[in-house]
Amino acid sequence: MNVILIIIDTMRYDYIGANGNDWIETPNLDRLAAQSWCFDRAFAASFPTIPYRTDVMTGKYGSPFHTWKPLPFDTRSLPSMLGEAGYATQLIHDTPHLVNGGHAFDYPFHTWTFIRGAEVDRAWMDDEAQWPSNWCKDPLFDILGKDADLTKHNLTYARTNRGRKNLDDWNCAKLFNTAAQFLRDNARRENFFLWIDCFDPHEPWDVPPSFMLKYDKTPGYDGRIDPRAFQSTRNNPNLPDEAKARIKASYAAKVTWMDHCFGRFLEAFDATGLGKNTAIIVAGDHGTNVGERGRFGKYAPVYEQEIHIPLFIKTPESDSGRSSAIFQPQDFFATVGNLAGAPIPGDLDSHDILATARQGRAGARELGLAGTARGWSEQRGFFTVFDQNGYLEWKPAPEACMLTAYGSLDNIAADRADRVQNLHAAGLAELERRGADPLLINWLKNGAKGEVPEGCRLFDGWPGPKGFQTYFARAYGGV
Repeated sequence: MNVILIIIDTMRYDYIGANGNDWIETPNLDRLAAQSWCFDRAFAASFPTIPYRTDVMTGKYGSPFHTWKPLPFDTRSLPSMLGEAGYATQLIHDTPHLVNGGHAFDYPFHTWTFIRGAEVDRAWMDDEAQWPSNWCKDPLFDILGKDADLTKHNLTYARTNRGRKNLDDWNCAKLFNTAAQFLRDNARRENFFLWIDCFDPHEPWDVPPSFMLKYDKTPGYDGRIDPRAFQSTRNNPNLPDEAKARIKASYAAKVTWMDHCFGRFLEAFDATGLGKNTAIIVAGDHGTNVGERGRFGKYAPVYEQEIHIPLFIKTPESDSGRSSAIFQPQDFFATVGNLAGAPIPGDLDSHDILATARQGRAGARELGLAGTARGWSEQRGFFTVFDQNGYLEWKPAPEACMLTAYGSLDNIAADRADRVQNLHAAGLAELERRGADPLLINWLKNGAKGEVPEGCRLFDGWPGPKGFQTYFARAYGGV
């Protein structure tokens, strides 16, 4: 059996029609979901992009969460395991973080293709960056200042997308058109593993005007985007409500744009007849905020908006349904491995979520944990505990924790003191079970007073290999 794994960056669970959204158009994801097992309690663990993919690649937990660093060449990875089992492995991606700056997530694959044009990709330099045709200054954002956020970040993005004229020139369209060609070229295979890594709907929420106009029907608005809305200025407290509404609309538009491009891939999948011997897994890596609690973008501590992800699994057997079994990215290893008939290493805490759904079981996990590997010493948020009914922002003192039901923004901790106590204790026990450093566990149990203990292992090394620096931290100097 062939296996296709599609990771969609910054895709919220609740922004898909099949998951109950009634105002965003996602017809292609909805069509796939109708033929799939759909999982309603799937949660990211290590956060965000590269830490999440390290979870997927290794099937293991970090310490307690993976940090952002390159994938070591000697990693026992999911594609490597499949390769040893006789699979031909291919990566097609427009997520620049996987390879830029030596991140090495291409290394475990037999072949890989990088589609240029997404955020922080540095494909070109020239004397003067020309704006794409769908950008313009918007009076709604003039409060930010004439040149607010027209940074090297945005100008590098503009240079990389120079000459973009029609819809097929956008990176998301190129990605799924390339993936569709892969299907046509490999229609007779029965042993490929294809990982498609789609960066949309990640920022910048830059979309073709026709898609923008689906969600912003302001009289006189032509669908063009002001790049000042792309970055940190989105959270300016002086931004008018109309500007915030436009930013929210741009995320919804990019979800629909991504779904439109994904439809090209599904058309090729149907046309090639690969459905008879190929499984498709579609999942988000994390979500984002679009105005909740006054936030746009990703934050720590992580909440449902960042961590609740969609997950659909379609198989040749064509069985379908919904499952509330709790899923974390480490479970891809066992799920994909069993679909492929490949041996699963015995030292992994990875569970076959598809088998769980088919058997109608609750699953092996009672909790999901999510958070970042960095920031513990600054106490920007320790970690978040997810169960069937909601989530707890974990803090050393139970009375300081926030408890929220799914689909709500209300803190109900004061009315659910017993539940807070139970989740607080269960979350710390689960952190300890997953192998967090005993120094960290004891520090947390004792109220996390003062600095993190000297010598405490919060992640497996930072900054990683000697000389490594995240490329986006130094990407724009001199360009």
